[in-house]
Amino acid sequence: MPSFDYLEGKKFCVVFIQVVDPETQKVRLHCFRGRASIERGRVNVVDEDNAVFTIPGSALNGIMPSDDTELLKGSEYFCLVKTDENIDFVTRDSDEKE
Repeated sequence: MPSFDYLEGKKFCVVFIQVVDPETQKVRLHCFRGRASIERGRVNVVDEDNAVFTIPGSALNGIMPSDDTELLKGSEYFCLVKTDENIDFVTRDSDEKE
């Protein structure tokens, strides 16, 4: 398993992708932003309220440097995580896009 130590303390955005309509391939995007924290080989993202999301192993190979798009809002790195269509996201801001 590769080392992710280079991510420690970096601004990170997890972009959740949820398929809303498989026929039209319409998706909903939801972002979780914070700082990366590496613990025992796991990559966690900790937001300003100390909420933690552990990036699943299936998404670790997809961690990429930011391309400065508006969606990433200044993050240095990001990854995409596909979610089940039955998950309801709780948002504190208006970062959900369709």
